[in-house]
Amino acid sequence: MGTLIVRAIVLLSLPLIVFVLGGDLMLRLSDPGKLRDKIQAEKHLKGLGLRINGYDLAAVKTYWGALKDGEALDAERRMLEIDLVFPFFYGAAFAVALLFAWATLGRPFHPVWILAPLFIEVVADWTENLIQLSQLKLFNAGAALQPGSIQIASIATILKVWLFCVSYFLVMGLVGWMIFNNWPRSPAR
Repeated sequence: MGTLIVRAIVLLSLPLIVFVLGGDLMLRLSDPGKLRDKIQAEKHLKGLGLRINGYDLAAVKTYWGALKDGEALDAERRMLEIDLVFPFFYGAAFAVALLFAWATLGRPFHPVWILAPLFIEVVADWTENLIQLSQLKLFNAGAALQPGSIQIASIATILKVWLFCVSYFLVMGLVGWMIFNNWPRSPAR
């Protein structure tokens, strides 16, 4: 029973630990001087990548316009570039947790049902970052941003955030099922 609880804790913790530590590492690598944090705190801005309600052209211009002070916009570009690699790490952590719990349950269904949301999440994250990088290049050059591309990036952001939650709820559900199936039962009298 103790091993079961330890497995459950590891499976529930793994994706969150990788996500939090990876996010912190990305921030440190992209913006060691914390310029972006200072600007966001002063102007009460929230990064584009975590907006669950999405964003539009005006929000992007406002956010990047505020970051244009100093090197903060360079930090944003570096963050977007690093974030192209990050989905491999959090995606792998989710896949390990999901597949381990699924295998422990005796592979009760095809794994595509638990991996599809994760795959879509990772693709949405890449889509968001690639579009933002291309639009940021236009912004830096003083060219007009493309509202359609910004809208696609916004939808990808919303999808990424919601599917992250779905993936974690899948982990919780499978771990709960794993615990229920493997919990010692008292003998019938």
